[in-house]
Amino acid sequence: MATWELQRRWETVRYLVYYLVENLVPPELVPGADIIDFSAGLGDLSAYMAGRAPRSLIATSPEAAAPPPHLPANATHLEDVPADKIAARLPAASADLFVARMVFQFPTVEDHHIDMDGMLAQVYEVLRPGGRLIICSHQYTELDPHLEANWPEPVGAYFERLLAAHEGAHRDYLSGLIELIQTIGIPPREGSHGQTGFGLKPSMAIDSFVRAGFQIERAAELEEFTFPIGLSRELAERSDYYADLAEQVFAIKQRHIQTPAFADKYQRPQVLRAILHENKRLQPFLTIPIFSIQAIKPS
Repeated sequence: MATWELQRRWETVRYLVYYLVENLVPPELVPGADIIDFSAGLGDLSAYMAGRAPRSLIATSPEAAAPPPHLPANATHLEDVPADKIAARLPAASADLFVARMVFQFPTVEDHHIDMDGMLAQVYEVLRPGGRLIICSHQYTELDPHLEANWPEPVGAYFERLLAAHEGAHRDYLSGLIELIQTIGIPPREGSHGQTGFGLKPSMAIDSFVRAGFQIERAAELEEFTFPIGLSRELAERSDYYADLAEQVFAIKQRHIQTPAFADKYQRPQVLRAILHENKRLQPFLTIPIFSIQAIKPS
């Protein structure tokens, strides 16, 4: 199977970079619901939801691919559902819950013939009245506060020029951001004042939801995307090390995230700080905030 996730050893990397299971989909939304897990990856989120008695569960892949390795027996796999074919491949008014984990930040009009607003319009069609959409994304992070991009300059040339313009700790930070962008495949985006960065801006995402007709129920920063510096160079040669590191990092996140303190948005920053402190004792990490939005299609 030649999916994006397996090509990048996502079976290991996924447990290094985020948690996003119970703290993304409230368990009370699952029982009796018709659910779509859009671009389901390895199927671990589908497995979590399938174990909580949905009426039906469809896990999609953007390309022609075999079912995800962790897909449970009571879930259906639907291949060839890219971001611009959501409404074409999924029946209208067929879902009570549509979940898109770490997906909406990738499509762009130029490369995918679709953007966030176009995706939201399609999901709105697929949901029943009263149905919910839950997404999460990397929060927009700018590479540099200066207006140094000269579009349509090739991204690789911009990265080289940006690194050459800085030194010391800031250059190391930029190098880590660039490694993350290139490893994960996140497209660059323009900031509000012309800066170059990646990820989605929560305020603009919420505005897009409202314009599409959704009512926002919940918007929050969930956790940090924890990217091990050097992963892209070392994973193949140190696969056992990173598999062990993934187990340790995931255990740290589980221990902290499944607590009342993490559920409290005012205490959450301290919990995140504790998670990052423990992780960085194991390995240097670059961290990027992850935010989520839960919205409902009005009845």
